Amino acid sequence: MSTEMTVAFWLPEGNERFRATLSTQGPWNPSFQHGGPPGALLVRQIERCSPRPDMMLARISIDILGPIPITTLHAHARVVRPGRSVELLEATLEHDGRAVMHASAWRVLLPTTHPASVDEPEMPPQLPAQEFTSVIAPEWACGFLEATEWRYVHGNYNQLGPATAWMRMRHPLLPEEEVTPMQRLVLTADSANGVSSPLDIRSWQFIPPELTLHCLRPPVGEWICMDARTLMQAEGTGLSTANLYDERGLVARSAQALLIAQRSKVEKDSRKA
Repeated sequence: MSTEMTVAFWLPEGNERFRATLSTQGPWNPSFQHGGPPGALLVRQIERCSPRPDMMLARISIDILGPIPITTLHAHARVVRPGRSVELLEATLEHDGRAVMHASAWRVLLPTTHPASVDEPEMPPQLPAQEFTSVIAPEWACGFLEATEWRYVHGNYNQLGPATAWMRMRHPLLPEEEVTPMQRLVLTADSANGVSSPLDIRSWQFIPPELTLHCLRPPVGEWICMDARTLMQAEGTGLSTANLYDERGLVARSAQALLIAQRSKVEKDSRKA
């Protein structure tokens, strides 16, 4: 294993440039990243852009514009629509001057007087005491799954269908930098399509070109629970959704549109290379 994988997901190189480590590697092709680490990096850039401690990110939308190589990339953010109560921000991840991922986020003013809760808090399932230790199928093996710890309530990457799992990052996003709650949330949510897929990864692709989260509050603690399921129609596309919890209750809901396609022999052989 590369020593880079044990340090962080990204290594800063200055001037808004970041080098991806093998911990960002996804399952579809060993040369490209999982969507979670670059999505979390763009959230980092958004949070550092004209920061507003009196606001929180209420909706985060991420578009994957192409395969994201495991190399040095440029990530920058800007305020699109400034405001006193609501603001729209965007961030872009670029490789050789070409955008490979785009994120937008609405941040809203936190209330100074808290309203009474209308609904009973939606509590999460209990965090299992033991880490999931079963060997996953070789097709799922990647740097990202090695860099994250999983504890399953039910289901897992070896089973088809809905799943509920607690996940935490083994390493920080950047060396010696505290991971923020929203970075952790985005990095976790992008796995909903994989953990809950009803299709066999050896024969099918179910790749999300986007991820959208609606957030109730920032999560607390290092563990995020994802209660995920994927719906598909034979004549259409797929939709992965998840309820996301910390140990206090529901914090967000996510959705991903999916590209569904049968894998070709050429594509399968490239994954094994």
